[in-house]
Amino acid sequence: MSSAALSELQPVALPETHQPAIAMEDVSRDFSRTIERAEVNAWLDLYRAAPADFAARLGLAIAEDGNLVWTTCTAIPFIHFNCVKNFGVDRPATQSQLDALLAQYRAAGIARPWFYANPHAEPSALRCWLEARGLQHLSGWERIFREAAPLAAEPLFPTEGIAVERVTRATASEWAGFIDSQYRLPTSPWLLTLVGRQGWHHYVARRDGAVVAVRSLFIGVDGTAWSGIDAPVPGIMAPSFDLDAMLGEAMVRDGLAAGAKLFVADIEAPHPDRDGPAYRNYAQLGFKLAYFRSHYSYLPANSG
Repeated sequence: MSSAALSELQPVALPETHQPAIAMEDVSRDFSRTIERAEVNAWLDLYRAAPADFAARLGLAIAEDGNLVWTTCTAIPFIHFNCVKNFGVDRPATQSQLDALLAQYRAAGIARPWFYANPHAEPSALRCWLEARGLQHLSGWERIFREAAPLAAEPLFPTEGIAVERVTRATASEWAGFIDSQYRLPTSPWLLTLVGRQGWHHYVARRDGAVVAVRSLFIGVDGTAWSGIDAPVPGIMAPSFDLDAMLGEAMVRDGLAAGAKLFVADIEAPHPDRDGPAYRNYAQLGFKLAYFRSHYSYLPANSG
């Protein structure tokens, strides 16, 4: 499966509000900005770490205009690498800004840029502007968060037969190679720069010595922590949610010990009634549901 195909696998239906298995929080617009900034800060640091020759070879770049951040990658049509991270989040978007961004992607030869839109993005007409230009709501994730409340001392998820480990320089190549094999991407030279880098914490789950799942945590200088670089994505790339729950518990415990004040993550396989193992596992870890973040792009050229 190609990286482009993987980026299409998120379910497209907006979940309904129906007694969710995870507590829902009526977050404010200001708090939504804090939540989104946690991820933006992680991506900014991730791109700062990219080796110059690697970035040049793949046409990999990140750009900023005030607080607005967007990525481009001419060689890899992957949603994360060709998207506007926080359109209308830190300040109201404008139509001229949208047209300029689309023009930049066209000039770079990127046929399918992505825009994220959460319910607090401004102005309220933002989604209409996207649709008027031919972009469509194609996928979306549940945005979840956790504040710094302690976890119970006893383990929350059984780990029989599974060992969860922090990635070290000695195991970095194995970790990076596993991620590339799961996504069929050539990003190991980039990933390796993140091992030992300040703020980054990487984890693997092993069964019989072999890596079977991974997840990372980035803790910014402001104490906000973003969780991502997960593989295989539960509910999309793998049927089981258990391994991801074990990794999530290790990261929350370590993040709390490191002084994290806020954890931000996603449920990438939304369920219509906001129930299922991902919701229950994150609820057990103390996460709450903030909102559904929609993803807009153009339909693939071969979609008919």
